Amino acid sequence: MARDQKGTTHETLEERMLHRLLFFTDAVFAIVLTLMVLDLKPPPFANPLGDAHAINGMASRLFALALSFAVIAIFWLAHLISTRRLIHFDWPTAFVNLLFLFPISLLPFATAWYGQSFQAPFPWGFYCSILVIISTLNVALVLVVSRGRGRLVGGVTPAEVRYRAARAASPGVAFAAGLAVLFAHDLALSELCWVLIGPISLIVERTMKPRGETLAEAA
Repeated sequence: MARDQKGTTHETLEERMLHRLLFFTDAVFAIVLTLMVLDLKPPPFANPLGDAHAINGMASRLFALALSFAVIAIFWLAHLISTRRLIHFDWPTAFVNLLFLFPISLLPFATAWYGQSFQAPFPWGFYCSILVIISTLNVALVLVVSRGRGRLVGGVTPAEVRYRAARAASPGVAFAAGLAVLFAHDLALSELCWVLIGPISLIVERTMKPRGETLAEAA
């Protein structure tokens, strides 16, 4: 914040640019979550007692929505963690952030396709691929934000960078494993790959978290 001759505080140009970057990112996440819900439509019923086929189709869409909501929440929190210490704006960070948001914006389409074709391997493979790309770009964002010994975030150690990058990669590793299993022609097992996110994150937490770092600092 800068002060004028009357003592009134004003945002500097750099602060305004940084705030616009973060507000824009939050808006994209919010819009993506809203667009996914639009794919949910009341199923048609052939009789007043209900239609089992229509309800089953609705269930697959609800599962796809719940999975995507959870994954997007993870990536939003990861982005929050990666950028919450930003004190300087720069264009490489803005550029990589836009690259990160592009596959995020594809998630409503990938979610709808997967929900409509629940037992088809290609839509699930496309869904996994999108999440691997998002995770990879999240790692890139961590590295760009942390470059130059963390000059954009007030300083960061190499051990912290490795730890944060590994945490950002955790969802991508889980869905990459899902792709590998899918290529081995086991769709049912591949669709369970999301359960690996928690164990992978826990392993990273136990093995790579810098000593002496508090929970608040780690966030």
